[in-house]
Amino acid sequence: MQAIWRGVVLTTALLLLTHAAVCADLAVDLEKVLRDIRQDSPVPKLDYLQRADPINVDCAYYRGRYNGIDVTVETHPNSDRVASVLLKLHGPDQTPLILPAVTRVIGPPHASDPKQSSYGWDWPDYRTGSVHYAGGGEAKEGFTIVSLFYR
Repeated sequence: MQAIWRGVVLTTALLLLTHAAVCADLAVDLEKVLRDIRQDSPVPKLDYLQRADPINVDCAYYRGRYNGIDVTVETHPNSDRVASVLLKLHGPDQTPLILPAVTRVIGPPHASDPKQSSYGWDWPDYRTGSVHYAGGGEAKEGFTIVSLFYR
């Protein structure tokens, strides 16, 4: 009986460690994407980012996926400079996990509502950003969103 309990405890510990490692990788990956794709800098050539049909006239549009993170980038009109970055993580609320990584890149949030998993930034020249969770409703998968854009 003692061997069974030892096996259960060991298995549980391994599962928790595996989950923690995967979550840590997600935050590291998200931070890498935010450092690679900077607002007002030229769109970088990245293997995971491909040009797509534009949504707005005179703007370039890029889509891709990096280690489970959906990445969308749009440029300023008639420019190769990044205007907006949208990162989407499928599944449960990852806001507490990724917020430290986002903060390391763009600084601490200017507004926050932890109960609603919502954090926001506002900078001069109409730049803004947010990290929030969008629940999918009953029995539907939600999304954790990181967005940087111009208002």
